[in-house]
Amino acid sequence: MLTSVPEHMALIDAGYRGIVQPDAPRIGGITPFLKFATIAAHHGLALAPHYAMEIHLHLAAAYPTEPWVEHFEWLAPLFDEQIEIRDGRIFVPQRPGLGFTLSDQMRAHTEDTVTFKA
Repeated sequence: MLTSVPEHMALIDAGYRGIVQPDAPRIGGITPFLKFATIAAHHGLALAPHYAMEIHLHLAAAYPTEPWVEHFEWLAPLFDEQIEIRDGRIFVPQRPGLGFTLSDQMRAHTEDTVTFKA
């Protein structure tokens, strides 16, 4: 449940050498995630991004060693597209961006809770 790159670094500096599970939205977005992933790879740590693989799939695929990934089927209604899983592997979509779009159900929920300005 670490919330920043410095918190993750403190864990490594304290001698942690297990599997790290950064969460891009929690640590500040894609750029901080990639920054930390570079540091984790330098230390030879295994990577298993935390939560919402629709956000992390491309990031995990960019890691220099094969990462572990989580998949929560109950998140499927949030997206129009679904993660492709075969033979115990998740495949990176070839669609633009992260490869997933929010479903109408999720958009309706988001619009009820967040105001967007154009």
